[in-house]
Amino acid sequence: MESMSLQYLTETRRKLHGMAEPSGAEYNTQAFIESELKRFGYKPIRLGTGVYCDIGGGKNRLAFRADIDALPMTENTAVTGMADCAAKGAMHACGHDGHTANLLNVARLLGGKSDVPLRLIFQFGEEDEGGSAYMIKHGVLDGVNEIYALHLCPELDEGKIGYCYGGMFAGCYEFDVEIRGKAAHCAMREKGADAVLASLDIAAAAYKAAKKHGLLVNLGKISGGHARNIVADYCKSEYTLRFYETSKCEAAMLDIERAALAADDMYGTEHKTTCVAMYNPLVNHALAVDTVRSVMGERCEAVPPRYTAEDFSDYLLEVPGCMVWLGIKSAGHDSPLHSDTFSFDERALSTGTELFMKLIDARKLGV
Repeated sequence: MESMSLQYLTETRRKLHGMAEPSGAEYNTQAFIESELKRFGYKPIRLGTGVYCDIGGGKNRLAFRADIDALPMTENTAVTGMADCAAKGAMHACGHDGHTANLLNVARLLGGKSDVPLRLIFQFGEEDEGGSAYMIKHGVLDGVNEIYALHLCPELDEGKIGYCYGGMFAGCYEFDVEIRGKAAHCAMREKGADAVLASLDIAAAAYKAAKKHGLLVNLGKISGGHARNIVADYCKSEYTLRFYETSKCEAAMLDIERAALAADDMYGTEHKTTCVAMYNPLVNHALAVDTVRSVMGERCEAVPPRYTAEDFSDYLLEVPGCMVWLGIKSAGHDSPLHSDTFSFDERALSTGTELFMKLIDARKLGV
């Protein structure tokens, strides 16, 4: 069975890799997943551009989630060696082709039958906002009382499972600050209202607030003004704030808003703060992590939390469960996630399949 699993994992991952599609446009990917599930004896249900299916009867389902979207980038096939199956205009640079192939392999091995009530979730739109929220809103967690997911990790050795108690991924609050001022010649700047200077004051306050509350903030883009000798009448700053406690994020945003109001008073400007996107912190449940450790034993390795974001967090706000890292580091495969050189050896996926199958057995045994 192991050799057949590796063959299926390899072939399926590469098919998915070749049809990589960005968030919300996973039409071919959805159709392929649906076709495979039907071939294995399931009755898949579409939600958005995602898919899910149930196995076995009864309530209190154990669920597994895989994300299916790709990133809008061009693959460096000279490094990845995937020229024969690289897509155009999109790339599975975050390993979602591996996540999906793994869950389809579990479906294949189960063959549509299980003594344990299961739900397999193939989620769209993880790289953009809305995929998890949409599927949850439309009932994908109805009847589910435990959920697990994995994520490929190029920093962790192949065959290892990385676990983290509590916060594993940070929450993410992305916001813009727009400042409207009044243009004037710099020689008569008292007649103007400097939007750039106000923005710089707010930026300094944002970094001070992040340090005060123990958060990470990044001002990734700032644009405004017309010429070096003209007081700027407009400036826009684009921020991301990363956090593990929502209350601290809220406190920092209050500090930033106070600073913006103070800047308006000082420079005669007007500001508007807009939330662009929001992800909750991904907080693993301790008992679920314990279960992973009990079924995988010495292959488990503790890993620190990261400031990256993952919308699996939305599921964990509704039902207990956890996400773990699946190690894929091997010779020639150590490029970071979201890079155009990211790739992996499909043999690493067999550990993911083993993990999910053992979690099913643990539920059966009441572990």
